[in-house]
Order: sequence, then C-alpha cells, then structure tokens
Amino acid sequence: MIRLSAVFLAVAAPAAAQVAPLSFEAGKSLALATGQWSYVATATGSEARYGALLALQCDKPSRTMVIARPGMPVAALTIVTDTASRTLPPTGRLSADDPLLDAMAFSRGRFLVSGGAGPALAVPSWPESARAIEDCRN
Repeated sequence: MIRLSAVFLAVAAPAAAQVAPLSFEAGKSLALATGQWSYVATATGSEARYGALLALQCDKPSRTMVIARPGMPVAALTIVTDTASRTLPPTGRLSADDPLLDAMAFSRGRFLVSGGAGPALAVPSWPESARAIEDCRN
C-alpha cells in the first residue's frame, strides 16, 4: 500500500508543477523566444509583432489593444511582467490606458506570455511594442 502511494505521488508531482502559475522570477530562466519585433502602421492604428508568435494590435478608433498569439486558438493569455501579472479575457482586448500595457513596455528586459496551445514565451520588451501602445493613446 505504501509503495502505491509513493508511485501516485511521484506521478502527480510533475503534473502539479506544470500548472503552477508562471512568475517573473521563474521566467528569467526561460530563453527569449526566437524572433524579432516589427512594427507597421495599419488602416485602423498599428501593430507590433514578435515574429509569428505574438501580436499587439492597436485599434485607434476604439482606443483598444488586442494581444494575441497568431495561428493559435483563441484563449485567455496570462501576461507577467516584473511589476504586474494578469490573465486577459479570451478576446485579449484591453483599454489603451490599461496599466498592464505600461508594465509590458517597461518590464525589465522581458515579459512573459502563457496560455493558449503553445508554450510560455519570454519576449523582450523592445520599443516596437511600446510604439503600438502609444499609437492607441494619442
């Protein structure tokens, strides 16, 4: 009976570790996701993309930002910065004045994105994302 319990605990431990919330400190050990930021003006605002992994889209008429993982099913994403952490609604839509956007733009070197079908991403906080955020505010 004791052996069966030990086997159960050994099997259950890794599964529990996988669902633990991601912290900024733990995310420091993640390698930065492969890619580069790009920025482009669009008909309704602008968009900053980190390769094909992450998109921050400014919809200037509604003064909202949409954060999405292109090519993945729509899902609630969790954003973790050095000063803030929040799970977004599945739409990924935020007011342009949301403080989480500032936390992403000014996070110490990186911010983390988890949720959806893909692995957690560590993305550098470069000026392209901040530029798209500012577009929505002005």
